[in-house]
Amino acid sequence: MSDQGMDKRKILLIDDSEITLAMEKSVLEARGYEVQAANNLVEFEKLLGSFKPDVILTDIHMPEAKGTDICRTLKNEYNTQNIPIVLFSSLNDDELSKLAAQVGADGFLSKANGLDALGEKVDELVSQILW
Repeated sequence: MSDQGMDKRKILLIDDSEITLAMEKSVLEARGYEVQAANNLVEFEKLLGSFKPDVILTDIHMPEAKGTDICRTLKNEYNTQNIPIVLFSSLNDDELSKLAAQVGADGFLSKANGLDALGEKVDELVSQILW
């Protein structure tokens, strides 16, 4: 069976750094994901409704809203509670894993591991969490 008819997995990114967003987006698109990116909450909420992502990747430290708060909110909303959320931050893995557990995130990824690790980790998380 060919997988040509398969829809691409959709990832929604939110990060207040446009540079980081652009890099993350290109890394994930190169791995075959369909990616939409938002650098503020309004944009994020618009995309969330129209794009219907399979996975959400959120930065933790943003001026408007903490990724942990976004995660908490999404996990408590009926429409979004089943979308896997990955926290993405420059914190180290230990701190991130504690935070992820506290807010109910499905995974976490330290920016300290570099963007190459991002693609691999997302593949891994997607296969673990979703399919």
